[in-house]
Amino acid sequence: MRFLLVIFISLHLIADEEDIIERKILNFNDHNQNTNSFCKTKPSLGRTSWFEDFKKSKLLASQWNYSISNGFYDGRKYISGWGNGELQYYTKPKKNSNTNTTENIFIEDGYLKIQPIKKYFKGFQYTSARINTKGLKDFTYPSEITICFKVPRGIGFWPAIWLMPVDDIKWPNGGEIDILENRGRITNISSSALHFGKKYNDKSTLVGEVLIPKYLNFQDKFHSITLKWEMDKLSFYLDNHSTPYFQVDKSHPEFKKYSYPFNRNYYLIINVAVGGKYDDYLIDSEAFCKDSPCSNTTNPDDRRFIIDWIDYRKL
Repeated sequence: MRFLLVIFISLHLIADEEDIIERKILNFNDHNQNTNSFCKTKPSLGRTSWFEDFKKSKLLASQWNYSISNGFYDGRKYISGWGNGELQYYTKPKKNSNTNTTENIFIEDGYLKIQPIKKYFKGFQYTSARINTKGLKDFTYPSEITICFKVPRGIGFWPAIWLMPVDDIKWPNGGEIDILENRGRITNISSSALHFGKKYNDKSTLVGEVLIPKYLNFQDKFHSITLKWEMDKLSFYLDNHSTPYFQVDKSHPEFKKYSYPFNRNYYLIINVAVGGKYDDYLIDSEAFCKDSPCSNTTNPDDRRFIIDWIDYRKL
C-alpha cells in the first residue's frame, strides 16, 4: 500500500490593508517521485465538458481572444500598467499569421507557451501575451476547472490563470477568481485569490497560499490546480490532493461587508505580466528572454509559462 502523508498548517496573515491571507504548509510524500509532472490525472474525454490540450499547432480563434497594449480604458480614463504597475506590452498575431500565435505565445510539442521578452516595443521595455475566452466560452458553477501547467522562474515573472465576469460589471462588483498566481522569484509558494467589493478602494481580497517544501521546487515540475466551483462555495486543490489548500464560502465574515458575487458566468484569462505590485515591483531584466528563441539561456522553458491542458467539467 502506498503511504501518503498530507500535513496542512493554517496561518492567517494580513498583507496589505485589504488582503486576508490563509497560508497552508503542505507535505505530500508523492512529491518525492522522480517525475516531470505531478498534475492530476488527465480526464477521460467522455466525462469532460470542454478540454484543451494544444495538440494542434494553431491557437483557435474560435476559442481564444488576445488582449493587447499596456492597459485599458475605464470609461474615458486610460489605466496604464493594467492598474498594477505592470511593465509589459501585450502583443497580438500579425494578420497573415497561419497559427494565430506570436513570438510571445506559441504552441510547441503539445504545450501552450507564453514567454515575455526583454524587447523595446511601442515605448515599452518588455512584450508578453494575454489571451481570454470572453464572448467565446463561458464558465460557471457547479463545475470543476483543472489546469496542468509549469511556471517560469526569475524575478519579475507574474504568471496567472483567472476568471472575470461575462457581464459588463465594474470591477470588483462582479468578483474576480484568480485560480493561479505565482511569483517567479519564489520557488515554493503558489497562490489563489478572490477579489470582490463595491469599488477599487472599497473591496476585500482573500488569498490562499500553498507552501511546498523547498527541496521540491514548485517551478521545476508540472503541477495542476483544480477549482471546484459550487453555489456559494469555492475550493482550490493542488495536484491529486483531496483536501483543498484554500476554501471560501458565503459564510465568510467578509461577505457580511460585501455581497457574494461568484454565482455567475465568467470567462477565462491566461497571461504572464512583467513586474508590478504583486511582487513589490521587483524585476531582474537578465532573467527574461532577449529574443524569440530565448537564445540567452540554456533552457528557454525555464523562462516560459507552459500550459499542458485545461479541463472544464460541469457537475
